[in-house]
Amino acid sequence: MVKEHVDERQIHSGMSLPMQRTYHEAHLLAVKNVAEQLFPFPTPEFPHFRSFVNEPEPEQKIFTNYGHELTPDIVVLQWPERLPVMIAEVVTEDMLTAENAETWAIEARLDGVEFFLYVPAGQAKAAKALLKQAKIKTATLRTWRNITGLRTVDVAPIK
Repeated sequence: MVKEHVDERQIHSGMSLPMQRTYHEAHLLAVKNVAEQLFPFPTPEFPHFRSFVNEPEPEQKIFTNYGHELTPDIVVLQWPERLPVMIAEVVTEDMLTAENAETWAIEARLDGVEFFLYVPAGQAKAAKALLKQAKIKTATLRTWRNITGLRTVDVAPIK
């Protein structure tokens, strides 16, 4: 008797990658951890900032003068004016696409707003290529990785 076995993992560059559901779960966890650890506003030092997380549901959108409606993963507003001062995108490997880079280009060009891009550890080269392709020069690029067994994320700046 022959049994059919279906392997739902994707094969990429000779290594097995998790299913799409796992990418989504990793993204949600990374966004939550990055927001809690790096954007915990308001703080005693910055009582006039407020952080909003747009994952899994949009909490704070940004509207541009050119009609774009943006929902970055993390939005920091100056309060009570509700002016954006920082935005962050936290991506998984499957989100490193030219299409997403077009959105990052819009976000990176917002006047007076600092743009952060968090990519998985080991994906800095691919992210830099996408930033260059999209002509993004003002992004702060950092890598992230979840630490197994802990509810935390390790973040490293990229030079």
